[in-house]
Amino acid sequence: MQPDIPLLQQTILFSGIEAEELRHLLTCLGGSVRRYGRGEFLWHAGDTVLQAGIVLQGAVDAVQYREDGAMQLVARHTAGGVFGEMLMAAGEASPVSVLSPEGAEVLFLPLERIMEGCERHCEGHARLRMNLLRESAQKFWQMRHRVTYLSEPSLRRRVLLYLQDCRSRQGSDCFRLSLSREEMAAYLAVNRSALSRELSRLQQEGLIEFYRNSFRLHFSPEQLSVTEM
Repeated sequence: MQPDIPLLQQTILFSGIEAEELRHLLTCLGGSVRRYGRGEFLWHAGDTVLQAGIVLQGAVDAVQYREDGAMQLVARHTAGGVFGEMLMAAGEASPVSVLSPEGAEVLFLPLERIMEGCERHCEGHARLRMNLLRESAQKFWQMRHRVTYLSEPSLRRRVLLYLQDCRSRQGSDCFRLSLSREEMAAYLAVNRSALSRELSRLQQEGLIEFYRNSFRLHFSPEQLSVTEM
């Protein structure tokens, strides 16, 4: 089955590669498409990851389990999202489990095919490797941002920093989160009830507006950086 070419062109991994070149590249890479059911695991913590995945439909979650058995959300990847590329390049055991919360369709690409040259010496293959480096760098900074959230003792600052980063990524004061309230609480390592109370306070103070997963922010990055708000 041929993956959705326009969707793949929107990912960082295939950015700048023309549709026809991308079709040839996918054949060269020998990728495979797999479907997963609700709650099905793509891999478990401790597994060695040899392929990068691109979500074609649905979503996949990277999770960790605490000592008490509670699951903590590390990252969510929706349609067009790339995952596993840093683990693939490192060649080490995965520190996270990856599962499909509601079902997903995923394109897998093997590391050796990405890194090897091809007989055609195509520009697309060279660009793919550069894009992989760029994607990995962006993931590194996203992880650094999460460390920043979790290092904040104040729940308010933790929430505001997260929402500010969502605004920066989506380029608008208005945006929609892909995480449910429970998943957002898990990602920020806070109690769900405490998160809901804090969001309500922020809305009452006029700093944010929200309805379910749709948000509008009324504070500036400058305000966040210089005050405790």
